[in-house]
Amino acid sequence: MKENIVLIGMPGCGKTTVGKKLARLAGMVFLDLDAEIEKAAGCSIPQIFETQGEGEFRRLETLCAKKAAQLKGRVVACGGGIVLREENMAALKETGVIVFLDRKVSDICSSNLSGRPLIAGDLSRVQALYDQRIGLYRKYAEITVDCSCTPEEAAQKVRELMQKREECK
Repeated sequence: MKENIVLIGMPGCGKTTVGKKLARLAGMVFLDLDAEIEKAAGCSIPQIFETQGEGEFRRLETLCAKKAAQLKGRVVACGGGIVLREENMAALKETGVIVFLDRKVSDICSSNLSGRPLIAGDLSRVQALYDQRIGLYRKYAEITVDCSCTPEEAAQKVRELMQKREECK
């Protein structure tokens, strides 16, 4: 697998956890886009939202997405809102396969959502965000994986689907 695997989905769906496990399984390098944004900004994502606003966060997200798209052999865990800008997805799709990690809203709310400024553990906010973004996740996804399982199982599912995809080429 030479192309990148780009993980998209709701905040709290497991992109980082599954991504790290998948990178180990596939012998690839893990890249957390949120960590790259924090490096670029010199502060945490909640601090970016608080001091500079969502617009600046999205600008940095696009910059980091375009840089990630220039790399190869990466499992890239994106922030939940990466799909809000078509230019992000176009760049990431050039060198990667887009994988949507779909997880039930109730499961997302049962996980630790501290540090996630747009949802902060409120079921109605999470549901509203899910309803707003689900169409975009489905639009961009080349592969969808149901994440109502362990992170290890989800990583294995993605790996198997990627291998099948390679065999079909």
